[in-house]
Amino acid sequence: MAVLPPFLQGNNLHKVCLVLEGYEEEFYFKKLLEFPCFKGTYEVKPINAKTASNIPAIYQQEYSRNNYEIVLVVCDKDRKPEQYNLVVAGIDSILGPNKAKEVITFISPCTLQVILSHFGDVRLETQAKKEARPLVKELTGVENYDAHRDQLEAICKQIFYRTYFEMKQRVAMMSTNPDDLPSTNILTLLENLESPDASWIAEINEKLSEDEEY
Repeated sequence: MAVLPPFLQGNNLHKVCLVLEGYEEEFYFKKLLEFPCFKGTYEVKPINAKTASNIPAIYQQEYSRNNYEIVLVVCDKDRKPEQYNLVVAGIDSILGPNKAKEVITFISPCTLQVILSHFGDVRLETQAKKEARPLVKELTGVENYDAHRDQLEAICKQIFYRTYFEMKQRVAMMSTNPDDLPSTNILTLLENLESPDASWIAEINEKLSEDEEY
């Protein structure tokens, strides 16, 4: 992605766009971005795609606008990853073959796996909200969980800076292989956004600009 023109660099913060699958991701990342470890280096714009099927179109829109130094994606993989595979294919069609993996943060089976890791050791087997309801109630006190706004607000109010580090310790024990359950590469994204060294942006963009080898 091209370097931003000077008038877009006025605050000297590196501009990052996060295209998020839905409301769980939106509420969660907005909460995380309040923490001091994410201040001072990046200006992060979260955009709620509201469904996985909207991600490629929104990515194309934000990527084409050239308002950011990099546009990234956060989405679920689930046990039946047909929708995730469509997201990957859509991003590849924009960036080039096999480039989506450079910008996608996946969570399998779903983002709730990471959210609940703030509260305890969790191993979700499915993306289905109904199956997670007993565990959500046990860990957060929120009943009949269905990812409604008020429920997400209630959960995020119980997420603190100290629980962020507890979550990272638990997530570090998970696989980063998307074929495993549970698994996620979210720590790479979080560590990048914590880092005062923004060279990771240039490194990813360099990979995106490389010609595919056959």
